[in-house]
Amino acid sequence: MRIDQLRPAPTPAEPLDIPPELLDSVNRHQTHLSALVASLRAAGVDDELVDVSVRTLVDSYADDLTVVIRAMMRATSHE
Repeated sequence: MRIDQLRPAPTPAEPLDIPPELLDSVNRHQTHLSALVASLRAAGVDDELVDVSVRTLVDSYADDLTVVIRAMMRATSHE
C-alpha cells in the first residue's frame, strides 16, 4: 500500500527539515527499508519473519539516530 492509498488519508504536513547531521542516517535507512521490502516480497516470507526483520531494522535505526542526536546535543551545549 502506498501512502496516498491510506484511509483515512493523512493530513497535509509541512515538509520535514532534516538537519544535515542526520541526512546520511536517513538516506541509509531508507535504502535499507527499500531493500528489506524487496527481499521479503521476493522470498514470500511469513508474518513472523516480517515482524522480526522490521524490528531489527527499526532497532538499528533507533541506535543510529540516538548516537547522532546525542552528538548534536553535545555540540549545541558546547557552543
